[in-house]
Amino acid sequence: MPTDSILELKDLQVFYGDKHVVHDVNLKFPPKQITAIIGASGSGKSTVLRSLNRMNDDLATVTGAINFHGVNINQPQVNVYRVRQRIGMVFQQPTPFPMSIYENVIYGLRLAEVKDRAVLDQRVEESLRQAALWDEVKDQLKASALALSGGQQQRLCIARTLAVRPEIILMDEPTSALDPVSTSQIEDTLVQLKEQFTIIMVTHNMQQASRSANWTAFMHQGHLIEFDQTAKIFMNPHEQQTADYLSGKFG
Repeated sequence: MPTDSILELKDLQVFYGDKHVVHDVNLKFPPKQITAIIGASGSGKSTVLRSLNRMNDDLATVTGAINFHGVNINQPQVNVYRVRQRIGMVFQQPTPFPMSIYENVIYGLRLAEVKDRAVLDQRVEESLRQAALWDEVKDQLKASALALSGGQQQRLCIARTLAVRPEIILMDEPTSALDPVSTSQIEDTLVQLKEQFTIIMVTHNMQQASRSANWTAFMHQGHLIEFDQTAKIFMNPHEQQTADYLSGKFG
């Protein structure tokens, strides 16, 4: 386990009705690094990811502690809106809103009732630069976001998440719907973003995890099997299940 962490899971359990889908997960996520969660379909990795900012609240029963800066955010009195400001999410499919590029980026700021135009303008440019999209769209900020390519739309969604200045960015298969060129652009962007943000990413793409992640967690049938530095997981896994998955024996 890393010695320093921004987010820590203690005995995380998730149930869909009577179905126990995540079992006793204990995990520390180090700050300003990329952690990949890998595993076969149905292993529980996306369920864990969505629990980190309470997106499973209406779908599942989540028990155990999710400690963010030492505060257990998995408690009913915690303000979920504030949690999601601090821990943002980028989904598998690009989800731009049917409005301008500019309005997409400041959507969360509008909800937070930020009205100062200079602040909004500054945050738009800053976020689009961080998402490596500014140079491509700076002259068409009033154009519809729906006119962008798939890769551009996903980077716009990253910018929209960054605009509210979260500390953690959750990404659920962020490049699975994209072509190889767009995937490479997103991966390059992630490496730049980890200088300022903690990134936790679910991916089926083993090459992506090995290229991008500092740490890798392997899940199987709802259990955390192994967690270590990415190079160690891929080069010398401790658990046979991990080795079998990485060698393609299942998944």
